[in-house]
Amino acid sequence: MEPPKQPGDFSFQRKGKSEAVSSTDVDLLVQMISQDLPASLTTIQDACQTITMACSRLNALFEEEVLADYAREPLGPLPTEDIPQAVQHIQGEVDHVRGITWGLLQFIRLGQISLRWEGLDVNQLVMGIVTSMERKLKSREVLVRIEDLPDCMGDEVLVTQVFSILIDNAQKYLDPARPGEIIISGKTMHGWSVYSVGDNGIGIAEDHHAGIFEGLSHPAVEPEGRQGVGLAIVRRIIDRHQGNIEIDSIPGQGSTFRVYFPRAIIVEEGEGKKE
Repeated sequence: MEPPKQPGDFSFQRKGKSEAVSSTDVDLLVQMISQDLPASLTTIQDACQTITMACSRLNALFEEEVLADYAREPLGPLPTEDIPQAVQHIQGEVDHVRGITWGLLQFIRLGQISLRWEGLDVNQLVMGIVTSMERKLKSREVLVRIEDLPDCMGDEVLVTQVFSILIDNAQKYLDPARPGEIIISGKTMHGWSVYSVGDNGIGIAEDHHAGIFEGLSHPAVEPEGRQGVGLAIVRRIIDRHQGNIEIDSIPGQGSTFRVYFPRAIIVEEGEGKKE
């Protein structure tokens, strides 16, 4: 297993050589993603609202029968169906790009921040996540079973993010044809605490397993080419902890993600360090 790169250690390949990207370049990229891109998205969203208001005024004229039939008929479903549907689609894409923007910023900043190592009570951490998602899980009638989870060493904020993304993905890709179930379990193995987040969802074909950790969304339900960074962030966080992530999945049966974090070291009074 390769050790994680140090904070701010970004590189890219050119003609077979690895060249470092300067912190100035990274800062410029972050500025563009956090400021320039959202400003453009806001402009698009404002334009959509203007179009929606114009359609509403036009529909009001239709209802008042102010327009003559010769003026009304050529418009057909444009102001009532076609334009509103197009605007809704644009607004959906704006929301999607906002999500990608947030994910990219998270991904970049993961390479810049320093980890705050501490022993973590993963039982309490996961219970907090599931409790915060209770309304969403109940609305989908999802059964969540949490087994006893070992402690681990890590950065609490980042480890929490890993479990949040994995649990949210599990409920997102459940099979609507059967009751949803998510099982979260853990064990210790050598120097690792190993956690599994399993579901009985739609599953992922084996030839897509590598892609989902590289920013590609679930191929079974997302349009071709649409990208997300959730699992890429998970992998980046785990790399920073010198851990590992694995997936077992069968289409139509479900998926299980296993993540490895350093095992917590317990110091008992009057005794030496124990694993």
